Amino acid sequence: MEFGTGYFGAEPQNHGAVDNSGYFGEFAGNPYGDPVGKPIVGVADIGMSVPEGSRFGSLIKTTTDAIRRGTGWVELSTNMGGGAEAVGAEAYGKDAREALRDLARVNSVKFTSVHTPTNIGNMSGFNPQEKGFNDEHRKIEMEEVKKSIDLAGDVGAQAVVVHTGEFQRDMTAQKWNKANADGTWEFQSYNEEPGRAVLYMVDDRTGKLITEVRKSQVVHEPKFKTVIGEDGRERYVDENGVILDETKPSDLFNRVPYWNEEETRFETNRLTWEDFEKRADDWNEHNLENEPWRNGRQYSPEEMFFRSQMETRVMQARGSSLFHGRMYKKELEEYTKLKKAYDFFKKIEKNTPKDELWKQFKSNPVIRHFEGGEYVPSENKLPSEWIARGLEQAERSLKFIRESSAASDANADETWETLLHVVPVEAYAKEQTATSYAEAGIYAMERTAKSPYANKPIHLAPENIFPEMGYGSHPDELIDLVKEGRQKMVELLTEKFIEDPGKRRDRHGGLIKVPNPHYTGVTKKEAEKKALDHIKATIDTQHLGMWWKHFTAKPGETKEQRKERFDGWYMEKVKKMQDEKIIGHLHVVDGLGAGHHHLPVGQGNLPVKKAVEYLKERGYEGTMISEGHGEEGLFGQGRILTETWRAFGSPIRNMGAGGGGGGFGGSPSRFTDVYQGYFKQMQGPYFIFGAYSPSNDWQLWSQVPME
Repeated sequence: MEFGTGYFGAEPQNHGAVDNSGYFGEFAGNPYGDPVGKPIVGVADIGMSVPEGSRFGSLIKTTTDAIRRGTGWVELSTNMGGGAEAVGAEAYGKDAREALRDLARVNSVKFTSVHTPTNIGNMSGFNPQEKGFNDEHRKIEMEEVKKSIDLAGDVGAQAVVVHTGEFQRDMTAQKWNKANADGTWEFQSYNEEPGRAVLYMVDDRTGKLITEVRKSQVVHEPKFKTVIGEDGRERYVDENGVILDETKPSDLFNRVPYWNEEETRFETNRLTWEDFEKRADDWNEHNLENEPWRNGRQYSPEEMFFRSQMETRVMQARGSSLFHGRMYKKELEEYTKLKKAYDFFKKIEKNTPKDELWKQFKSNPVIRHFEGGEYVPSENKLPSEWIARGLEQAERSLKFIRESSAASDANADETWETLLHVVPVEAYAKEQTATSYAEAGIYAMERTAKSPYANKPIHLAPENIFPEMGYGSHPDELIDLVKEGRQKMVELLTEKFIEDPGKRRDRHGGLIKVPNPHYTGVTKKEAEKKALDHIKATIDTQHLGMWWKHFTAKPGETKEQRKERFDGWYMEKVKKMQDEKIIGHLHVVDGLGAGHHHLPVGQGNLPVKKAVEYLKERGYEGTMISEGHGEEGLFGQGRILTETWRAFGSPIRNMGAGGGGGGFGGSPSRFTDVYQGYFKQMQGPYFIFGAYSPSNDWQLWSQVPME
């Protein structure tokens, strides 16, 4: 950025044949060399976000304001449209989008990105108000993302930013967390989290949260007879000592519980969370291959917890069915005998004397169904009438047994079917998010191909949100989301058939396959390249710093030592995200403390400069912007951008003549030599005004005020 070239003011303009590359901070062609040193980030490399709404104005206005402050890159931050206020991507028609393109073109400015409305908090469809996942909610989120992709295509932007926060999770239950020697964890939401945090289960048919699990809960289940198998594992056996296959429901119900003679009851086992962790590990190692319908997805401790509860319920239902079934056989036999007796006496009643009839009746061994098991009939009625009474009672008994037994069997089957569909919230949400990312990536791919203004691939850019907002805020979680989204996109581009989105299963428990509407026929290698181009992450350097709030101090550790250790973790995660090749866009902002306060780089205590310098050294070629307007109320508009330029050593120089500040006989000025006079008058005034100014009774001939 050059000063002293004949133009000096608040809005950059081109006068004649001005070298724009020099204007934006490159030192090629500078006869004076670079006395300041090469900057970490040049003015041309970092831009700013512009909002919209009643407080700020339209995106056209805020983009114009940003250009006047000297930015070379702009991120359009949209709001949710559809209300009384004309905001949102679709509030800008063809002419407005053309105006944005023209505004950028004539000022040598480019759009880095479009930020979806912050109302879009995830792409899994999770709705906290409904305590579950909703496909309609996910569709609304997808539509907003598509609107932003369309706007990006029309203005030449690359990244489409959307927040993460796919579901609430227990920090201490995550694989990325590390246990400390004192029993705490590297990251904790609160001290009691390891035992009190809730783990949810989801029915993948409905998306509803159906149960919750706490690590502190204790479960009691029947104690079954076992033996040690040839593989050294404890295995269930039946009455004959035959080892059972615990993955088969039919074998599961042949287990034999221990009978305690002294207490006259069956014994039970007391199971804690640690028991379910061990059970999950054992099952994943030895039984997972016998359940192909899981597609290799491993069991979690909470799944084994839930499985134990469901198995007990199934046993109870099966036991009830067997109990009633046993009585059913006996009652059916007696009913059959009564029916024969009834038919017999109906035939002989017309031609047999009454006395002889009753003698035959009382001597019949079948007649034992009434009061107290002894039949003392009144001879005022025919034997067939009394037998009909017994038949009626027997029919009611049989009906009760049939309905009770059938209902118990149905309940057992339904419980087992539910067991096939209930998954941990993490597994369900990540699958939903991966599908959303893949579909958005495909839409971005198609929009890129159709747009005449797309210079580079448009990509979905999920952003790490606050730690408290849920899954996706941690760097390792964000890596998983991006990589799984890419994998899903490859699948959708290359597979003719995919698993039924409605989670319908066949009689063996496997998901039904349906035609894939996204199939293109491209090779897997081509699909992988497209997925890499169209799904990349946005890294917010301040949001990453908010993990400081949950970073557990070690015993005897000072705040300074803890901060040094946290900065090491911060850089470790930046390096990991770069190594995993997920970063496509940066929100370069600083923070002080653990709250959500976007500060200019250098005004906080996060290792942002070090992180960006590392990324640039590793060849990072993605876009970056300074986001936020927190300090502008204190120091004036544009401060977050100009202070960020200053922090990164961006080359701003004065090409005019004169001493001190440079010129043809001296050297180019440094940032501070021109900043106060050009960007914002923040020093004390060197003139007087108002009541302190001279009287206006006497004026200069030009009528210019004395001050």
